Amino acid sequence: MLDPDTKKTYGVTSAILAWLVFFSFTITLVISISWPLMNVVDPDRDFYRAMHMTLGVVSFVFVALRLLWWAKNPRPQAPKRMTENAYGLSRLTLLFLYISVLGLSVSGFMNSWAIGYEVSLFGLFTLPILEGWAMAFASSAHNIFVLFNYGMLLTYLMVFVYHALRYKVGFRRMIPGMHV
Repeated sequence: MLDPDTKKTYGVTSAILAWLVFFSFTITLVISISWPLMNVVDPDRDFYRAMHMTLGVVSFVFVALRLLWWAKNPRPQAPKRMTENAYGLSRLTLLFLYISVLGLSVSGFMNSWAIGYEVSLFGLFTLPILEGWAMAFASSAHNIFVLFNYGMLLTYLMVFVYHALRYKVGFRRMIPGMHV
């Protein structure tokens, strides 16, 4: 059964969805940095490209589920000593980080389709190629979202470290059952 958020804390479902988003996106990011550096004739390069696209689909699904869950549950109170404005800004930063991941996924699908690659989910099913995508637009959109995402990641990490040092929150708020 799904564990809803309360005014006091995030539920287990929120924590699990947040960690799934974190791990799927982190693995996607690592693969996205490594596969373009591989030699074009390396047979593993296509595997890593396909894995990058698959994990892009997985990240899209996890972020969409996280945002739906976030919209349907009450907002927990700010941690002790944190102002509501600071808490609101930190949640806004997280929202923009999620939006950047969604934008990366969608523009990545567009870029793959424009190049002529099918997007597959672990080979179980293939998203059909949508015709008519302009390759220059798709590639530019994906590159813009990559830069936006890097900026949001940096901002989120700075906010996370600041909250960990100032409010002593850190990962405790993201672990199920840990009330701050």
